[in-house]
Amino acid sequence: MKNSWTGGEIVREVDQGGALAVAVHRCEPGAFERLIERFERSLFTYAHGILQNAFDAQEVVQDAMLRAHKALTKQYDEERCAALAVRPWLFRTVRNLCLNKRRSKRSALEESLESFDDGRLGPFVHLEGSELERKEEVELLRRAMALLPVDARELIVLRFMEEMSYAEIAKTVGQSEAALRGKVFRSLKLLRDALESKGVAYAM
Repeated sequence: MKNSWTGGEIVREVDQGGALAVAVHRCEPGAFERLIERFERSLFTYAHGILQNAFDAQEVVQDAMLRAHKALTKQYDEERCAALAVRPWLFRTVRNLCLNKRRSKRSALEESLESFDDGRLGPFVHLEGSELERKEEVELLRRAMALLPVDARELIVLRFMEEMSYAEIAKTVGQSEAALRGKVFRSLKLLRDALESKGVAYAM
């Protein structure tokens, strides 16, 4: 099944990663590497969307993974690992680290969202047409995303690029599902308005 936003295959988290968390807790060979392989790219996309800087995003994800390893192997018992909703837990860790980094660099100029593209900029990028047309659409979306507040970009990434449920997003950002539904709707409206301000109309 295809993700209508990204064009890629949908990957479902069947057990929320609890079994993998237990494997890491037990220090089973290759378990932590499997955890990294499963989540690293999506965590980087999320961090990049918040920070708008590839180096900072990579640094945050590496830090988050080190913290996850320490928590799973030294701080949590096996029962807690088995019950852990790993995906929102990791995203929440990355979110907190991103917000800390933004606060520490608040006085510095941030680069624009020019490089926020790992091939996952979905429904606004039509697969048909020439490569030049596709690149033009990607550039329009980049510029529109750059106009959004960071919390709007964050929700668009989580809900539509990562396909998180509202329950997972609530665990990640610490808000109620009811509040998030309204915020996601407003975030999409902001993105639509930003695109229309550039003369681009898309159905959402």
